[in-house]
Amino acid sequence: MLQINDEKITSVVKDFFQKIHADDLMSKFFKDHDQERIQHHPKTFLEHGLGEGKYSNEQITNTHKDIPINDEHFEAMVGNFISTLDEHGFSEDDKQKAHGILQGYKGNILGK
Repeated sequence: MLQINDEKITSVVKDFFQKIHADDLMSKFFKDHDQERIQHHPKTFLEHGLGEGKYSNEQITNTHKDIPINDEHFEAMVGNFISTLDEHGFSEDDKQKAHGILQGYKGNILGK
């Protein structure tokens, strides 16, 4: 997997978060929350997408258990993430690996 520095992470996270806020389907999950507090979420999503996540499946499940996320929401989040990686020059292999890793969390996030 491509190694990225903090500057690149910051840039990817910023662009990813902008996509989420501009996405009518996804923005509702973030608009009523302290934006500074949730800024780590895209970085965490990026780290998990690159296979560097530090949270257990149980922690991921517990974090999302009271959020009414469905398949459409999950796929929109992943789609926004992958398109952001694409815009930042990640290879097809990197994007495919990230997609596979994130799909592995789907059951935990959706509570299935």
